[in-house]
This record gives sequence, C-alpha cells and structure tokens, in this order.
Amino acid sequence: MKIRTDKPELVRAQVNALTRQIPVLYMLLLANAVALAYTHYGTAPDWMTIHSVIVLGVICIARAIAWGRARVDVDNVDACIRHLKRIRVLAVVISVLFTAWAIYMFGFGDAFQRGHVAYFISITVVGCIFCLVNFPPAALLVVGIVLGTFVIFFGTSDNEVYVAIAVNMALVSVMIVQIIRSFYANFAGLIETQNDLEVQHRAMIDLSRQNEALALIDPLTGLSNRRAFFATLEETVNSVTDNETFAVAMIDLDGFKPVNDVHGHPSGDELLQQAGMRLRKILGPETLLARLGGDEFGVLLKGYDSPMALMATGKELCDDLNRPFILNGVTVQVSASLGFATYPTVARSPNGLFERADFALYHAKKNARGEAVLFAAHHETLIRHDSQIEQALRKADLSKELSLHYQPVFDIQTGQVSSVEALARWESVLMGPVSPGTFFPVAEKTGQVSFLTRVLFEKLLRDMSSWPEKMPVSFNLSARDIVLSDTVQWLIDEIKNHKIDPGRLTFEVTETAFLRDFEAARTSIRYLREHGARIALDDFGIGYSSLRYVHELEFDVLKVDRIFVAPIPHSERSRRIVKTVLDMCQNLGIDCVLEGIESESQRDVLTGMGGRLMQGYFFAKPQRDIRLDGLASTSRD
Repeated sequence: MKIRTDKPELVRAQVNALTRQIPVLYMLLLANAVALAYTHYGTAPDWMTIHSVIVLGVICIARAIAWGRARVDVDNVDACIRHLKRIRVLAVVISVLFTAWAIYMFGFGDAFQRGHVAYFISITVVGCIFCLVNFPPAALLVVGIVLGTFVIFFGTSDNEVYVAIAVNMALVSVMIVQIIRSFYANFAGLIETQNDLEVQHRAMIDLSRQNEALALIDPLTGLSNRRAFFATLEETVNSVTDNETFAVAMIDLDGFKPVNDVHGHPSGDELLQQAGMRLRKILGPETLLARLGGDEFGVLLKGYDSPMALMATGKELCDDLNRPFILNGVTVQVSASLGFATYPTVARSPNGLFERADFALYHAKKNARGEAVLFAAHHETLIRHDSQIEQALRKADLSKELSLHYQPVFDIQTGQVSSVEALARWESVLMGPVSPGTFFPVAEKTGQVSFLTRVLFEKLLRDMSSWPEKMPVSFNLSARDIVLSDTVQWLIDEIKNHKIDPGRLTFEVTETAFLRDFEAARTSIRYLREHGARIALDDFGIGYSSLRYVHELEFDVLKVDRIFVAPIPHSERSRRIVKTVLDMCQNLGIDCVLEGIESESQRDVLTGMGGRLMQGYFFAKPQRDIRLDGLASTSRD
C-alpha cells in the first residue's frame, strides 16, 4: 500500500503507465454508468439516471482530458510522488461515488435491473483494477471499497442468489488481490531489471569513454599521445580560418638513451615525467602537449604573435629542459632540441606541418643541438635536395657509381702506415659528386644504407685481395648496420668467402648506434670480435656516456674527434682532454687514433703528449688508388 519513495525508477515507471491507463479508466466508468442509467431510465428517479450521470460524466471527461494533457516531469521524483498521492485520493473518491450511486440504484427496478447493478459493479471494478494494476495502493483501495461494499451489501441480503454472488465475489477479490501483488512484483522486477540494464549500459558507455580517453592519453606522462596529437592537428587544420596562425613544435631530449641505459628504465621514465611537467608548466593547460613516443614530444601552439615570440618560447622550453634533473637522488643532465613549423607559412596540411617541424628538429640536433630552430625557406631547399638525393639513390647503379677512397693512419714512432680507412665516394650520374656527409644520412633515413654498405664492402674486399696481406683496413658501419644481425652475419660470411683474414678488418661505429639499440649493438659487436674482427669507436668524446661504452663493449680502438685536435696548439683545455684519453687508452691496452691532423704544430704537440697513431690531411688526403709503399716518408717530413 506504500508509495516506494526509495525506488525512484519504479515511481517514474508507475506514473508513465498510469498516464496512459487512467484516461481509459474514466472512459470505462462513463460507458458503464451510461449503460446502467439507460436500463433504469423511467424506473429510478431522473436525478439518478440523468442528472447524476451527467455530473459523473463531466467529472470523468474532465479528468480524462486532464490526464491526456498532463505533462508530468518524470525526472522530478518529488513531483511523481505527489502525482501518485493524488491518484490514491481520487481512487477513494471515485470508488465511493460510483459505488454509492450503484447501490442506491439497486432499490429500483425488477430483478433484471437489479442484476444489472451487480454486473455493473463487478465488471466495472475489474476493469478499473486492471487500469490501476501498476499502482497497488490505488488498485487495492478500489478492491477494498468497491468489492468490500459489494460483498457486504449482497451477502447480507435475503436472496440466496445474491448471497452466492457475494461469496463468489469475495473469493474473486482474494484472487484479484493476489493477481495485483503478482503483477506488481513482476512489474517492479521488470523495472528493476531495466534499471540494472540501464546502469550497466551507462557503465559501459562510461567505460567506453574512459577507454577512448585512455586511448588518447600517454599512460606514462599523462599527456596526450601520438594519436590524440595528430587527430587534433588534423582538426585544427580543417577548422582554421584564413587569418589564423598556429605552429607545430617537435621536441627531442638529447642524451635520454644513455640515461635510460646507465640508470635504468625507471629513472628514464621519471625523466620523461619530469620533462613533461616542465613543458606543461611553461605551455599552460590549454596548449596541446603530447608525448609522441620515446623521448619525443609534440606541441600545438595557437595564436603566437610573431616568429620572434615563437623562438622566445622555444628558447624557454629548451633552457628549462637543459637544467639538471634529479632522478632517485641522482643528478643527470640532458638537453633538448626543438623544431618549429608554422601554418600557413610553411605548410597547410597536417603531414606537411609535421614533416617540416621534424626536419627543423633534425636540423637543430645536427647543427644547433640544445636550441630551437624555426623551419625556413632554406630548409625547404634542403628537403628538396634530400628528396633529389633519395630519388637519385633509388635510380643509381650503385655498383658502378659508388667507389672507395683510402686515407692512411700513420704510426709516428715508426714512420710507417699503420692502417688505412675506407671512405665512400659517390659519383652520381644525375647529380655529379655527392659527399658522404650528404648522402649517407639520407640513405639512413630512407632505409637504403644497408644496401650501400654491402656494395661498398664487396668493393673493399676485392681491393684488399691485391694489397699486402698484413695491411689493416677500417670500414665504417652505420647505426642501422650494427643493430641488424643479418647484416653483421653477412659481413663475416663475405670475409670468409674472400678468404680475408678478419684480423685485418676494423669496423668503425659511432655512438649513434648504441643510442638506437644498445643491446642489439652490443650483440653485433661481440659477434664481430668473436670472429676475429676489431671494433673502433669513432668520433669519441662528442656523444654521451662514452666511458660506459668503452667499459662494457671492449673496443679495440678509440678515434678522437677532430674538434679536440684542431685547437690543441693553443688550447690547454684541449690538450688536457686529449692527454686524458691517451692515458686511458694506454691503461686499457687499446689503440688511440687522433683524427683531423692538418698542421705540423698539431702533430708535434700530439707527439709530445705521447700520441702515436694519427690521421689527417697533413699526412695524406683520401685517394682512390693508394700507394702503400710511398707514404712513410710523408709522415717524417
């Protein structure tokens, strides 16, 4: 009998059901009342058959129209509860009115007319109960008032037929009550099930939204991820107006890989998190900042004032990332390079903007490490030039166009050639001479470098077959070569096929290879050394964590870069650095080759410091056909 205020969904469902069913109830009452009045017309007083029916009819029609026009706010549970309370009261009023009117009508007419009264009450109450079955408080009140009055009235009469009808109706009343309870239980259960399904559906929608959000979030840093960055970039390009400008920035941490290798992945993860927080603090919450992968971040800057303001922001970002990081109590130092591309100045498509920002970043890492570079017209020229080189490489007959020049490494103490270094040259049919510093980076980026390596190495082995058997040769491997096991295995197989002593070959690698994949590079180096070849670390001193590489990889040779050699006659700092490296190599029992010797003063200073193996234009330039027997005197001049 209670209104279930503790179940809002059930209350809403009851109001929705009654809104459709109660107008039918009123029409049923009116139709049955008119039928009863018609059969008693002329027998009962006019006020009962005409006037009372008109009053009851007006009430029914008015209430039916009111219900038809009712717009109950089912979202307002309090309003629904008030509505149900009114229905409960009206159920009592209507039941009393129609029951009293019918019972009073029973005193007029013959047996058939009296039978019609009993029929009216029983059929009407059953119809009304079915209309109210979704709301037991009202339905049970109708049962109690109408059928209770019916059973008492007819059960106390002197007519056995009416008494039997009353007893029958009492039993029917019990069954009706049970039906109401059973139907209501099913109805409430259905609503609860629907509510559970809706809750589950909402939970699934929320979970789907969460998953969608997570799919756009980098789990490590909490920033947007690569997918979100490119989706937003594309959306921005498609919605930008003619007068709007924005910029795409690419940021890369220089030196992240060594931190990861030396201090472990947890420290590397913490470094990325701290870097993301530093960037976010400067850029603010409204700017799109994404981690694109590894140690690379992307930024979408809207509404910058000028290129000067953009570069000022870039400098602020780089400077902040250049400050030391404290990782688990350990202080580490990295730097950051940044590349900008602006819309619509340099590109109008998402891919065009990203590629040019990436090229500006590449240019920064190569020429202005730790700084910001804004993509400009001359970069477009470089891109086109790189594209021309890429196409020329693809169309070239590399076996004919590529060649090797050789530059000797001198042993100052003996005045003899210690070894020679093989240097690649490309005489392009389409472009003419192209320097290795130009075409090798393009080949590396486009995946063609391994083929170049194989062509050049085969040429080297053929040349070595005609040289003195004891002459050592060094050959440069790209970062891609050293991390590919099939390339390294091919090198050893070719050495065996040409019956060359592996001990004559020294493979030069740079730290770039270890930054790419340290474990793969270490495996390849071990494989080459196990088969008798020697390994040299080229450009020693200009990368990151070189001492760690020397310690773990057991190089046979260190080659000191020319940037330390060039200022050595007049730079005490350079002399100390080179002296430290020379002493370290002596202590480790490995060779130290000093590159870039271009003057007698450089040679003399290095010789006085204990330098023995030297290479540079002062001694000999790279030559195609090298004369190994005529070079010793040059070193003694």
